[in-house]
Amino acid sequence: MKFAKRNCIVEATRWFSPGDHPAVEQHDGVWSIATPEGWRDVKPGDWVITPSGDATYCMQDSLFTSLYEPLASSPVLTATLV
Repeated sequence: MKFAKRNCIVEATRWFSPGDHPAVEQHDGVWSIATPEGWRDVKPGDWVITPSGDATYCMQDSLFTSLYEPLASSPVLTATLV
């Protein structure tokens, strides 16, 4: 599902368990993703986001929902669909 943040569109998946996103894997006994800055732990309910490009990041739900909204509900897309 795509989400929008101001002028930024990301691909995002909410992660709850193994198999929810291919970038999440066990690393040193915890579920993590490899980011450009190193391994980051992923906890159930976190969002795995991919901005434009190949990098993948994780973000806590509270931060993600304060910054992003589903693209389908954005005013620009709604205006285009009407």
